[in-house]
Amino acid sequence: MTVLAEAEGLAAGYAGRPVVSGISFRLEAGQRLALLGPNGGGKTTLLRVLLGELEPLAGELAVNARCGTVPQSSAARLDFPVSALDVATMGSLSRLAWWRRPGRAERDDAGVALGRVGMADRAETTFGELSAGQRQRTLIARGLVQGAGLMLLDEPFTGVDRTTATALEALIAEIASEGKGVVIATHDLDQARRCDLVLCLNGAQIAFGPPGEVLTRDVLERTYGGAIIEIPGGGAGILPADHCGHG
Repeated sequence: MTVLAEAEGLAAGYAGRPVVSGISFRLEAGQRLALLGPNGGGKTTLLRVLLGELEPLAGELAVNARCGTVPQSSAARLDFPVSALDVATMGSLSRLAWWRRPGRAERDDAGVALGRVGMADRAETTFGELSAGQRQRTLIARGLVQGAGLMLLDEPFTGVDRTTATALEALIAEIASEGKGVVIATHDLDQARRCDLVLCLNGAQIAFGPPGEVLTRDVLERTYGGAIIEIPGGGAGILPADHCGHG
């Protein structure tokens, strides 16, 4: 299998101070990797290193595919008058020379991507008028237009209802089935269990591997500490993200 990303002893942070350290993992084509950890634990920092926005402070990192990023839709400007088609078309900018503007071909590609994520009928709708789930679908379409072999999703299920989350999860699984790699920062244990791999981190790597091996009570307690709660009928859950600190 093609290795899309591999890290060994990776550390990353800001102004020379590490936010995450001891990160070692391997992601192959067609695999979905869930990043689990509290807010401020380093999930977004790790995504930024994979994207190339941050240089590693230590260790080794190899990324062997073009990355497409799907940020949290709650962080997007909703008052800017652009349509869903405009947002998806922005994905072509990374493939164009700096002096070129997206043209008909790029907008056609964006239209195809919107159709792929079930948003063809909302192509001309202003981005800010879309629901949270529709905005996430639009941002995924933008990632597809980027021609990414590795998709980086920062908490894509935040603010969406269960039905929408299920549909998004199915779309992500379909994208992976085509040979793309997907990295998903999430707080949802059930969704993490359905991924191929899980990386738990809280300032440093706690565990990495298949969900059945990684998602133990001990690992979750070391990852989330007091945010772990008992679920009636057995098992453990994680308090909502806003209880887990900030950063």
